[in-house]
Amino acid sequence: MPRGLTIAGAAHTPLAMFGILIGSIQLLRPKRGSGHRARGYAFVYAMLVADGAALMVYRFTGSFNVLHAGALMNLACVLLAMVPMLRSPRPANWKTQHYYWMSWSYVGLLAAASTELVVRGVHLGSKAQAWAATAGVIAIVTVIGAVLIARNWPVSASLRIPGGITQHDGAQS
Repeated sequence: MPRGLTIAGAAHTPLAMFGILIGSIQLLRPKRGSGHRARGYAFVYAMLVADGAALMVYRFTGSFNVLHAGALMNLACVLLAMVPMLRSPRPANWKTQHYYWMSWSYVGLLAAASTELVVRGVHLGSKAQAWAATAGVIAIVTVIGAVLIARNWPVSASLRIPGGITQHDGAQS
């Protein structure tokens, strides 16, 4: 293990990278079947451990900070995405709930990774600059994520119109 790297940090980083990889595959592949389910559970387990490990890393400030709050928010998104999947019977809008919360979990993961790349990859002279860069990167990734989530909102149901024409509810498929 590299000098100065904690066990929590050593677990967090590869699991977060694995989550980015699995999440990108999930976004590009069809949303049904055993493959989607298996990759989804791999993502969920990776995020549960990666976020839990993130909550044990305190090297930057020595105390709880906004990055820990982000890990807690990501845990909440993962759990909220899974609850409708595990309920029996599933609620009528389970696909919409699952899409929404899982998408935000992935956006949060990408925001955290982007922040890490900027803070570690760009020479920042002070902690104030690091926090400003963190806020800026998180804002940019979140806005882009919000636009993409809205643009790719799943069609939950089609409305039948007399004459055999199908009208969608306004969301793109």
